[in-house]
Amino acid sequence: MKMEVNKLKFWQTEIFVVLWLSYGATYFLRKPLALIKDDLQSSMNLTSADLGWVDTSFLLPYALVSLTFSHLGDRYGPRHTLAGGLLITAVASAFISYCDSFVLMLGLLLVSGAGQSLLWPAACSLLSKWYSDDSRNSIFGMFGTCCFAGGLAGTGLAVWVQSMYGWKLIFIPPAIIVSILGALCYLVAYPPEARGISVPGREVESTSPEAPKPQSGKTSFLSLFWINLVPEVSLSMFCVKAVRYALMLWLPLYFLRSLEYSKVNAGLAATAFEIGGAGGSALLGIVVDKCMKGKALLVAAICIGGSAVTLILFMLTSSWGPIFHTLFLVLAGALNCGPDILLAGSVAAEIGEREGGVALGVTGVVNGMGSLGTVLEGPMVSFAAAWFGWSSMVPLMIVLSCVGAAASFRASVLHDKLSATTAKRPLVETEIV
Repeated sequence: MKMEVNKLKFWQTEIFVVLWLSYGATYFLRKPLALIKDDLQSSMNLTSADLGWVDTSFLLPYALVSLTFSHLGDRYGPRHTLAGGLLITAVASAFISYCDSFVLMLGLLLVSGAGQSLLWPAACSLLSKWYSDDSRNSIFGMFGTCCFAGGLAGTGLAVWVQSMYGWKLIFIPPAIIVSILGALCYLVAYPPEARGISVPGREVESTSPEAPKPQSGKTSFLSLFWINLVPEVSLSMFCVKAVRYALMLWLPLYFLRSLEYSKVNAGLAATAFEIGGAGGSALLGIVVDKCMKGKALLVAAICIGGSAVTLILFMLTSSWGPIFHTLFLVLAGALNCGPDILLAGSVAAEIGEREGGVALGVTGVVNGMGSLGTVLEGPMVSFAAAWFGWSSMVPLMIVLSCVGAAASFRASVLHDKLSATTAKRPLVETEIV
């Protein structure tokens, strides 16, 4: 018995580390996009409008593929999906370094975004299989830190490569790293049943060693979207992700235009939100499992509502100085980014497992709706700033946070009702709300 426990812990640790490194490394390929824009504009004679297509060409296919094709991972299994997605995005990104055509570069970014869109659902599905239901939220909270660690490390690597070898080679070292991790995923990222291991404390067990087959008619976007709780969780994820990316990408300009910070201080002050996000991601899952008996949706609703409150306080104390700005941004980041990981991770995976072998599909829909929020946050912020001034950005984020909190709270109420009426039957057997 002790040997079996040690064997389980060994594989759990190995799977966690491999997935953490693999998904974190994808940010090595994303961060250069923020650093090469000036070089792109000067070397390819691009306009500012042309540069806007750089982010869109990556984010839009990421969102669309997540929404429409993530169910393919349920058919082929998370191991193949992870390895294939990492290899596709690594190869596409590497060729950017040898590309002299802006149109071709956008095409390669489209392929890279599509490849990366499959990785989060596959990683979440596999990770959920290796841990008990009682520890799932804690594990996903810790797993979510790879996004922030990968972002920081990716920035450092990109800055070093750019300064030493120029912007053209900025994608090569990250592509090599991601390719190696893709091969590693293919070699070791098996589900527990394929290793002949049973994970104690798992209410839902998959039935196939490699790739559970989804039920017929349950893999289209609409059929996945209308599963119980998915519309509410998707709406909440859309709002949370829109707020997260709007604050990360637009805060420096907000500080510069509305609060009259210098460029350097504006950039430094804006990192407070990401620092809070890393802490919130790591701690919130532990709070859910240890203190709230696994009620992730209720905790998400409370935290998203709390992020709206902290943004209100940030706005009301805007004249009080940097200390208060930093304090409330750290709190806002923790309360916004923690639910982000739960909703797109443990919550979505649980819904998909209860549906019967469509964990990747449901996770992809939820994550895709969040990615759609990242695509639309730019136009929303730009529109609000054009019509009402830069001071309107924070009120817009407050409204979105309130909508997200309401959606998560409704999902929590529905979840409790469904659990009470269906006992341990799958959620899909109940009436769709």
